[in-house]
Amino acid sequence: MNRIKDELAKRNRIRQQVLKIRNTGEANMFDVENVKRLAYYYNCHDLIDYLNTDRAGYVNLILTGKFN
Repeated sequence: MNRIKDELAKRNRIRQQVLKIRNTGEANMFDVENVKRLAYYYNCHDLIDYLNTDRAGYVNLILTGKFN
């Protein structure tokens, strides 16, 4: 049960971090390398990890607002 709660909390943090980067207006959200650079700058470590491990999932999140 804790593992499910942890995964849901991580997904929520990633979603919030994506919104944080998007709201800056500094990058096209499909420019993954620039998003990663901004994520480092804004200390969005969960987003950085997600970009490194599941880039296709990130693009799906941007397009649909849902995780794979």
